[in-house]
Amino acid sequence: MIKVNSFKGNQIITEFAGVDLWRLSKPVYVEVLTNEGKLCYTMKIGFPTNMRSGSHLIDWIIPKFTKNNKYNLALLCHDFAYTKNKFGGNYLPRDEADELLRQMCIMSGELGTFRAAIMHGALRIGGGGAYESENTGEYVGAGELMKFERRAK
Repeated sequence: MIKVNSFKGNQIITEFAGVDLWRLSKPVYVEVLTNEGKLCYTMKIGFPTNMRSGSHLIDWIIPKFTKNNKYNLALLCHDFAYTKNKFGGNYLPRDEADELLRQMCIMSGELGTFRAAIMHGALRIGGGGAYESENTGEYVGAGELMKFERRAK
């Protein structure tokens, strides 16, 4: 199983693009060091994100967006993983994307292990439709705004 050792990225700057939707107004670069190597995410200006899907009723358990940039980077990387790339697929398998999110949220200090486990369980039960769906609406063209590289150890 993949294990996150550390991760870093630049400050996320977004602009409001609609209900529960933001677009990056600056590029975001994230490096995730794992036991298997390095994952490098690049999201260009205009990349759309909802940060965390779902109702605002659960914000007190799993926040949608916080002042904690590391937490926001974790959410953004997960959104990236669920967004179809320019080749029509996903850069990461769903189970790996969900596990990376769980670990990164804990590492960010925003979620403890219990809340991260709730989030992970909800994704495993209900996230399949979002992962499998095509980029529609505000996500059309998002695949052109992302780049990913996996570097083995």
